[in-house]
Amino acid sequence: MAPRIEIKLTRRDFLKASALAAVLTALDWDRVVKAFADSVRRGDIGVVWLEAQDCAGNTTSIIQATDPSLLDVLLGRTPLVGPGTVRLIFHETVMPEWGATHVTSFSETEQLTPYTTEEFYTGTADKILYDVAQGVYGPYVLVLEGSLPAEYGITGTNITTEGGFYCKIGPYTCTEWFKKLLSQAVAVVGVGNCASYGGIPANKVLEPPPNFTYPSNGWSLSPTGAIGLFDDPYRGITGAIHQDYFMPEMQPFRNYFDKDITPDFSTSKPIVAVPGCPAGPNAIMRTLALVALVALGVLPKDILQRSRFLDEYGRPLFIYQYTTHEQCPRAAYYAAGDFRPYPGANDNKCLFAVGCKGPVAHCPWNKIGWVAGVGGPTRQGGVCIACTNPGFTDAYEPFYVKLPYVGWSAKELATAASVIGAATVVAGAIAGGWYAARQRSTKEEKK
Repeated sequence: MAPRIEIKLTRRDFLKASALAAVLTALDWDRVVKAFADSVRRGDIGVVWLEAQDCAGNTTSIIQATDPSLLDVLLGRTPLVGPGTVRLIFHETVMPEWGATHVTSFSETEQLTPYTTEEFYTGTADKILYDVAQGVYGPYVLVLEGSLPAEYGITGTNITTEGGFYCKIGPYTCTEWFKKLLSQAVAVVGVGNCASYGGIPANKVLEPPPNFTYPSNGWSLSPTGAIGLFDDPYRGITGAIHQDYFMPEMQPFRNYFDKDITPDFSTSKPIVAVPGCPAGPNAIMRTLALVALVALGVLPKDILQRSRFLDEYGRPLFIYQYTTHEQCPRAAYYAAGDFRPYPGANDNKCLFAVGCKGPVAHCPWNKIGWVAGVGGPTRQGGVCIACTNPGFTDAYEPFYVKLPYVGWSAKELATAASVIGAATVVAGAIAGGWYAARQRSTKEEKK
């Protein structure tokens, strides 16, 4: 069972952390990210985006960023410009260095002309990644999208045949690439729930086929043993940060997170989760900008002091401090005990009764919108599915069924705690208790 991480804060430290979250929330992010963009374009720092077991949903998400936009930060003037040619050094989904038809000369397309060089040739994308790991491209923030599988040769893998693999780029598996890239990285940012905690690929195989072997040694009980950066205590998964396979390269990041210190970018380096399915585009961009500018010395290091900057699951407090419920535009209906009667009903009532996990999830998008102030699950009539939490999705299914832990007995709470975690149970019990109380009150009024 993965250890449950606790942050012990004094009242003074708690007030400092809350103050920092408030300050970061109120920053002029347009100016902050433009400074990051200038640094990226000058080549002061790079971004290496590694996709492992993923659906590229976070890549799609970041293209939708508006405050700031991906174009302003990394690409320049047009979405047709291929990443990998400015200072987004590597991104396997959209970089032009793949395949026989990739851009090789300035004459091939007008849109790409200002951003291509003749130094890239067919099949060199994995060579770029190798050079990155060797330090050829200088300092960079390593972005992980997708979960990391337990490959052949790793303690706990269920691959028994030499040469078998789950996820590979060129000569190395994605898990091997991630380990190789850690040494030269100044920071690591996991985008999406898969990269943060294992996500959907880490879901347990409930009905294993004949002769199926579950992965072990803290890797998830999924087909591939998928894990994210951080521990998922709800599912008993040991994250990459605490997997021995990634040592000693992981040590500076483990020092930062476990010792609750300010990063010196040598013996301690920041490691951050930006969870979601996918993660919010502006959350990704702001986190990248903040971490990179601190690494460059533009912003003070103490901004990233661990317990002031991150919660116990590695999430930035200035983004994920409050629950979805606390920021929901339907919260007044919850307080009034006015709940949607069935999924899809044409009303603006609270969605708790039809499965919303807002009381136990931490996410701001219902308040500020997904893109340019528009969108967000409950705004659009959909329930929150807790995609920013560890345990997703195993611990929160079925999505359209009310939180199950609404009772108050010790037995009910203990049963729920064994599945979902104590903190979540408390929030769920309070929410469920309030729902039950309001339902009783409504029935009495009708009588």
